[in-house]
Amino acid sequence: MTWYIDEGPDSDVIISSRVRLARNLEGTPFPHRLDQQRSKKIALEITNAFFADDAARRSQFLTLDLNELSQEDQMSLVEKRLISEDLVHKDNWHRAIISRDESISIMINEEDHIRIQSMRAGQNLENAYEAAAETASVFEERLPIAYSDEFGFLTACPTNTGTGMRSSVMAHLPGLTIAGAMRPVAESLSKMGFVVRGMYGEHSKSQGDLYQISNQLTLGISETDLISDLKRMLQQLIEQERNNRVTLYDQQPDMIENKVMRAYGILRFARLMTTEEALSLLSDVRFGQSIGLLKTVSRRDLNQIQSAIGPASIQKAHGRLMTPEERDRERAKIIRDLLK
Repeated sequence: MTWYIDEGPDSDVIISSRVRLARNLEGTPFPHRLDQQRSKKIALEITNAFFADDAARRSQFLTLDLNELSQEDQMSLVEKRLISEDLVHKDNWHRAIISRDESISIMINEEDHIRIQSMRAGQNLENAYEAAAETASVFEERLPIAYSDEFGFLTACPTNTGTGMRSSVMAHLPGLTIAGAMRPVAESLSKMGFVVRGMYGEHSKSQGDLYQISNQLTLGISETDLISDLKRMLQQLIEQERNNRVTLYDQQPDMIENKVMRAYGILRFARLMTTEEALSLLSDVRFGQSIGLLKTVSRRDLNQIQSAIGPASIQKAHGRLMTPEERDRERAKIIRDLLK
C-alpha cells in the first residue's frame, strides 16, 4: 500500500509531511554546470554507492532514468510529488530512485547532486526525518559529501546551506480560506521563518485549499530544532483551522451543508470533470467529512481519488496520450467508481 492513501495524525488538516535533504559530492561542479557525459557518470556513481551489494535495498527500490521515460510517466511522478518538475526539465542526465511504497524518493542531478525526500501521511515529521536521515547516512558513509565545518552541508542554492533540510507539510485549510484569513496567516508565518506555497511548492498556486508550508531557515539551527519549531507552529495552525470550520458551520449551516452536499452530488454523478474543478469539489467534500456531514466517505477514499486524477496519471493508466475531453471523461468516471 502506498503511503499517501493512509491517514495519519491530525490528517483532517495535515494531509502529509515531507522532509527533504540536499547533499552534494565534494570537488564536483553542481548539476547545472555538468554536461551529459559527466552527469551520467555521477548518476551511476551515486546509484552504485546507494545499492552497493545490498540485495535487500535493491528489492525495496526502483531506479528510473528519466531520460528514458515518456513525458506522461515523468509528469505522473510529479503529480504524486515523488519528483520535482525541475528534475523533469533538466538537460543533463537525471535519475530517480523510488521506494516501492513511494515513501522515499531520491532525485539525482536536480538542483543538487542528491535530493532525498521522505514522506508520511498526516503530521508525522519526526518519522519522515528519521527515514530521510537514515537514507542520507548511506551516501555520507560511501561518498565524499561536500561539508564545511563553518557552514554545514554545501548546496547549489545558498538558502539550503547548513542542514540542507526542508521540512514541510501539505495542509488542507478551507476554514481559513473561506474566512479570508489565508493572506494574514501567510504573512504572519513568513515573519516566523516559514513560507506558504501552493500544493506543488515554489511558483505553484493553491488548488483545492491545499497549501505547502515549510521552513525557510537552514543555517545555524539543527534539524531537530527546525522540526520542533515547525511542529509548534502547526499545532496553533491546526487549532485555528478547526475552530474556523466549527464557527463557519455554526454561523452558516445552510450555506456549508449546501456547499458540501452539492460538491458530493456533482462528484457522484458528473460525466466530465476538469482537474481544477475536481480538486475544488474534493476540498468541499473533505471539509464536510471532517465536520461529520458525510459519514459514508472516508479520508482514505478521498486520498485515493486525489492520487489518481492528475492528467498525466490518467494517461499513464491508459497507456496513451488523451485529449482534454477524454481525460475529463475518465476523471469523472474514476471519481464515480471510487465514491460508489
